[in-house]
Amino acid sequence: MKVIGAGLPKTGTTSLGAALKVLGYSVHDHEEHLVFNLENYLKLIYEGADASLLKKMYGDVDAVVDTPSCFFWRELMQQFPDSKVVLGVRDSAEKWYSSNVSHCLYMQTVNWWDKNKWYSSLIMLLSPTIRALNRLFDFICVKASIVNTWAIPETTSPLAPLGMNPLILKNHYHDYNDAVKQGVPADRLLVFNVKEGWGPLCQFLGQPVPDCPFPRENQAKGDGAVPVVDQMNKIDLLKNARYEIIKNVSYIAIAVGVMGVGMGLLAPRVTLLKESLPWIN
Repeated sequence: MKVIGAGLPKTGTTSLGAALKVLGYSVHDHEEHLVFNLENYLKLIYEGADASLLKKMYGDVDAVVDTPSCFFWRELMQQFPDSKVVLGVRDSAEKWYSSNVSHCLYMQTVNWWDKNKWYSSLIMLLSPTIRALNRLFDFICVKASIVNTWAIPETTSPLAPLGMNPLILKNHYHDYNDAVKQGVPADRLLVFNVKEGWGPLCQFLGQPVPDCPFPRENQAKGDGAVPVVDQMNKIDLLKNARYEIIKNVSYIAIAVGVMGVGMGLLAPRVTLLKESLPWIN
């Protein structure tokens, strides 16, 4: 592990990951965390697994960005003492909050497995993968302060129905960034806005500046859509979840069908029994 991306979601993490790949680093972004280490993160979060598990998870990876790895920047620093930390930031807390608004509202419309869907309980019953994902996202939402159950929702906010309070979110953005700045030695930390381009990043990592534009990934479309959400819905992990649901629905259908056939075969015998034993009525 050479680079730890400690920036919160919506601080240019996808662009940073793409830039690190251009520089020759192997990178685990949000999708890779889910595909390769979903169960390991659940062990760290809910089962008290030792932080040394992170070394096993990322021993062959050069860099990590986005959730949930960003919330383990302290532990990653300890496990990989030669690594450097890049703290992604936005122009302001307001910009970060607005980006979260677009992202979360869009996720509500396109994530078929979202916990807030009316059929979510059934989906989780049918798919162990979806149950695991939702356990992880419960943690991510709390750590990112995307949902704060102690907040009084701001009625003018488009995220008020989700319990998201703008003031608390913006304060959290500052508090989180301050914690990273205070917790990482100055010689190991780069506070980085992707708008700055290659210069600061390459100087910090000791890499030559590539002869290509700095990547700008996952930018919101005019209608607020966030392309990376669409991409995530196509990952193998969610394909596996769909398979689990189809498989279990098929099993239920077969069981109901067998029961129906059984009842159909049994019905004449019940009628005959009643005719033979009138007192059974």
